[in-house]
Amino acid sequence: MQTMQAWQGWVHVMSSTRGHWLPGDVRGFRDHDRRVHSSGDYKTPPPKDEHAGLRAYADRITQRRVSFKPAMRPAIGEAMLRKFEYLNVAVRVLAVGETHVHVLARIGNEDAKEVFGRVKQYASHQVRRDLKGTIWGEGSYPVRIADHEHYRVVVEYIRDHAAEGAWVWENPRATSRGEVK
Repeated sequence: MQTMQAWQGWVHVMSSTRGHWLPGDVRGFRDHDRRVHSSGDYKTPPPKDEHAGLRAYADRITQRRVSFKPAMRPAIGEAMLRKFEYLNVAVRVLAVGETHVHVLARIGNEDAKEVFGRVKQYASHQVRRDLKGTIWGEGSYPVRIADHEHYRVVVEYIRDHAAEGAWVWENPRATSRGEVK
């Protein structure tokens, strides 16, 4: 029987708020079936004029853009942490910014999109008195952790969102090797 490495089961999940990463986005994009996508991504953006018509159309039909004000970010983050705890999912680090959320969670072999969907739903219900309607963009983007170095880089990346004004929570029981005691 193979022993499980410390980073196995950990997933970095990112999700945007409603109306903030639309088709034609200058940071790059792809549709759900990857039929339409840009030539670049957020690290190496596509040419600014690529898919300009699609971007203009998406801007016109977007009814609402949701941004999390600084005072709201702790409530959203704490609600997410409660739901992760209820689901018995360990969280290493979580950042709630103005227009997106990052988390490093030990989801195991479960479908990370489904788990994170339940977490987002719970968080939106907890803050619906202050934020009405749909607050999340569609879906989320999960990336499974490949090794210890990947784990370390993701922890730092999420932690660094504090410099952008994000509310950041780090598990006080976590070790640098991927364990949560």
